[in-house]
Amino acid sequence: MQEKVGKDRHITVHLISHTHDDVGWLKTVDEYFTGYDNDIAQASVHLIIETMIDELISDPNKRFTYVEMKFFSMWWKY
Repeated sequence: MQEKVGKDRHITVHLISHTHDDVGWLKTVDEYFTGYDNDIAQASVHLIIETMIDELISDPNKRFTYVEMKFFSMWWKY
């Protein structure tokens, strides 16, 4: 049975920033991380992480999820 939604009903939508960076798809892991050889694929993963860290620090209400632990560990050691 389908519920009828009236005008006074509300839904909450959560938008969560995320990224998807393939580790070693078209370039090496290091090339993706540093942004080297953007003629093959434009990617500079360390800049993605740096930008998100800056945003998270400037606004504690923001959230971000990141799943590529190889790149995150490279950034952590960077």
